[in-house]
Amino acid sequence: MAGLEYDVVDVFTPTPFAGNALAVVYGAHDLPTSALQSLAREFNLSETVFATPTPDSTDTDYRVRIFTPMTELPFAGHPSVGAAWALARRGLVAGRALVQGCTAGLVPVQLGAGAGEVTWVGGTDPRVAHEIDPDGPLAATGLGAEDLVGLPTLVAGAGLDFGYLMVRPGAVAKAMPDLRLLRSLRTHSAGLAGVSVVGWHDGTARVRVFTDDIGAAEDPATGSAALGLGVVLVTHGLLDGDATSTFTVRQGVEMGRPSTLYGEVTAAGGRAVSCRVGGEVVAIATGTVRVPPG
Repeated sequence: MAGLEYDVVDVFTPTPFAGNALAVVYGAHDLPTSALQSLAREFNLSETVFATPTPDSTDTDYRVRIFTPMTELPFAGHPSVGAAWALARRGLVAGRALVQGCTAGLVPVQLGAGAGEVTWVGGTDPRVAHEIDPDGPLAATGLGAEDLVGLPTLVAGAGLDFGYLMVRPGAVAKAMPDLRLLRSLRTHSAGLAGVSVVGWHDGTARVRVFTDDIGAAEDPATGSAALGLGVVLVTHGLLDGDATSTFTVRQGVEMGRPSTLYGEVTAAGGRAVSCRVGGEVVAIATGTVRVPPG
């Protein structure tokens, strides 16, 4: 097989060298999982997505497989937004309303109409899994009980589950992740993708997301965590429990990769029933990468 074409894009930003970088690799659908993992490790970004158009499918417009440098994910927000945008930019998908296939299921995508427009990705199965003792997440993020705002610490998600620490806005910047404790927390909490530290004020969330499986302790922009945050905000009564609400997430500031994510959640009876996350995307690089041995 010849080399594989790829694009690198920055997601959840209109500004080059901000947001969350993503490698989008094409033509890799016949490669074994071990080769895909090797490529993700080589790019060494928080995620690499392998995207394949599916013109003969009645269910999807394209399919993706998403990898961190360490493992494969069933779903992630920033690879889903970035892959749809990159495929459209190359003319590999047509239309604005698309369906992405991934391990987690079918994901609706709404492409922005042009430069500066937001691309939206829907979540799957919005849910609050359970409440957890905040002591573990607090220790793993270097925060204390005095930083909490009195709301329960929930595990929630809409594709991937995160633990949500609701803290004073001023406490977000002082969080200091401990990789060992993050790893221990995730090991003892099946299905937990990471910890989201959230400072909420007047429709905007200041967020930092910590995990141990992306090659770094902190992620500059996390679409899947923003999806789950919509579920949490409804559950806590911070967004309307019987309407469609919007909110903004600011993330990545402490990493020098400022990101803006837009959230939308629809609720009924005090429970989130659907949610989506959106953002802008900007192209950074394009090229060809060698195919690793299987």
